[in-house]
Amino acid sequence: GRKDGFPGADVSTITQEIDNNAQTIPIYGANENTLTEGDTGVRMVNITTSGVLNGNTSYVYTIKNPLTFIYNATIPYDWYATDAVNQNNALWGANTDKSACDPCPKGWKIPTDAEKTFGDFSIETFPYFVQGSQTSSGNYNAANGRQYNQISWYPACGCRRYLNGALGYAGSNSSYWSTSVSATLVKYMDFNMNGVVPNFAGKRAACISVRCVQE
Repeated sequence: GRKDGFPGADVSTITQEIDNNAQTIPIYGANENTLTEGDTGVRMVNITTSGVLNGNTSYVYTIKNPLTFIYNATIPYDWYATDAVNQNNALWGANTDKSACDPCPKGWKIPTDAEKTFGDFSIETFPYFVQGSQTSSGNYNAANGRQYNQISWYPACGCRRYLNGALGYAGSNSSYWSTSVSATLVKYMDFNMNGVVPNFAGKRAACISVRCVQE
């Protein structure tokens, strides 16, 4: 439900382990120095950290700190609230008009249902490519991903984990949010080298990709 995205994985640092130690693409300040985690660059804080919660939500904090990842290792595993009662199902405009938090540009939005909006995702229509060659196995590389109907490319971006904000699975897996809510979770399309799950449900504190569609 956040409106600002996070930098992806640096191509040069992806390892060949499923729980890889991929690093974030460097971010530079006005003085051309690298902004480092824990300073003014991307950093991770627990939702219970002092100053994060504004009442029952962390919404205001995310606007002021767009490069801070809020993780939550306790139920309901949401970056926005510490209990299910205060979760917000309409941050990206689910079943409503486009919202102020929608990360997509005018005329575009996050799909309402990954399975119905994105398309018929299957091994046949959505083959996996490792460094440009179609395959179902191989090394993890930033160039890996799946191609839908020889039209749309979905890179294997990996994710940031809801438990601690760590970057993982880059070059192997990727997931793409929808706005469809499933109890305390939200549905998304997920894939790896071997398979595709078009309508998975995951924890809201996880940081995964978005694919905008036209309204």
